[in-house]
Amino acid sequence: MNFTDVSLSKATIQTNKLLNNIKTFKSLLSEHTKFMAVIKANAYGHGAVPLARKMEEVGAANFFGVAQLSEALELRDAGIQTPILVFSPTRPSEIELAIQQDVTLTVFSKEVAEEIVRVAEKLEHQARVHLKIDSGMARLGITTFEEALNVYQSLTSEYVWIEGIYTHFADAPNIQPNNFTQEQFARFKAILDAFSEQQISFDLRHSCNTAATLNFPEYHLDMVRVGLGLYGLDPTLSAEGKATLEPIETVQGIVTHVKNFPAGQSVGYSRTFFSEKPMRIATVAIGYADGVAKSLSNEGSFTYKDHSLPIIGEVCMDQLMLDCSEVDDLAVGDTVTYFGDPKDGHLLMTEVAKKAKASQYDLLCRIGNRVERIYQ
Repeated sequence: MNFTDVSLSKATIQTNKLLNNIKTFKSLLSEHTKFMAVIKANAYGHGAVPLARKMEEVGAANFFGVAQLSEALELRDAGIQTPILVFSPTRPSEIELAIQQDVTLTVFSKEVAEEIVRVAEKLEHQARVHLKIDSGMARLGITTFEEALNVYQSLTSEYVWIEGIYTHFADAPNIQPNNFTQEQFARFKAILDAFSEQQISFDLRHSCNTAATLNFPEYHLDMVRVGLGLYGLDPTLSAEGKATLEPIETVQGIVTHVKNFPAGQSVGYSRTFFSEKPMRIATVAIGYADGVAKSLSNEGSFTYKDHSLPIIGEVCMDQLMLDCSEVDDLAVGDTVTYFGDPKDGHLLMTEVAKKAKASQYDLLCRIGNRVERIYQ
């Protein structure tokens, strides 16, 4: 069924801008550095399967990165053949399915390594793995070379390809002198050097997320992992001069009611806004269930043509109210914009996130299933 005619909110996603962003990042890389497109969390809310299909169609990514095996399997079920790395640890019960589906696994424990060997040899099917080094994120991974070597040796089998080794930076937007990224990379490099001394090498050494890809080109190594930047947003907030990114998503809601409103009356739940003078109010069919941050109540705004329409009162679950007093032609059925590309007169998600006192990642991932995705 086509829901286009009944959907009250939509997210228009421009895949040509996605591909342009990838070209921009690739222009920063050496010809030997591969590109991983990070499409975990449903491609940060943009739709992992349609975006993966577009990227695979033109060979834009050497790898896809996801957080969980279920996400990798969704891509495989959709026919995606590009290599996929799962960042989170895989439970022993999932290893057989992962190997059968040619999903690359993150490994950092001897127990999981031994189970991978057992299952791969039973299936007589090659398992691909990447070792994970915890250089300072304190989330997942091995912290010492001795541990890493132990896990590596536990993976010894003709049916296991130890393809890669990687780490993850905790504070790559920070480029102040003696920053933590430099410290983390030094720890990672020490482990890489120790492996080299043992005549052990890896095809894919990788450490850079979007921010580090922009800020630390000397750490690109064999592959970079770009997430937020794919979608045209800059986590460093300082990419000017390094990369020109194009926001790929525009989120809009439909105006369902417009009314004249008297002075001295309250608007919305908890009566947090009172009109100081007569005004026009527009009700829009989009709310916090659709991803609009509730913290934008009486703080944020939407755009319509060249106008900024302030949010008044609390953002509701399914609706919100805007002050449209300065816009005579706004009518029921018109669309107003939550965020998009500033070149089109919309607010950049970066600015919306600042106003909401939230992260860009958080707000992108909040865009709900009720918001219809339209791919162009």
